[in-house]
Amino acid sequence: MRHITRVEQVPVPGWVYHWPRCECGWTGDIVRTPVLAELQITEHHDDQFEQPSLFD
Repeated sequence: MRHITRVEQVPVPGWVYHWPRCECGWTGDIVRTPVLAELQITEHHDDQFEQPSLFD
């Protein structure tokens, strides 16, 4: 499944926050930098496709 993600800007007085979102319905935390927003996207979607180990 391919996810289409985006980082929306959320303007507030004196600053712009960044809100990561995905078309699958997932939304991340609103953060101060676009780098942190992208990191949330990477971490969320990498965890989603992680395969369980063969031997626990």
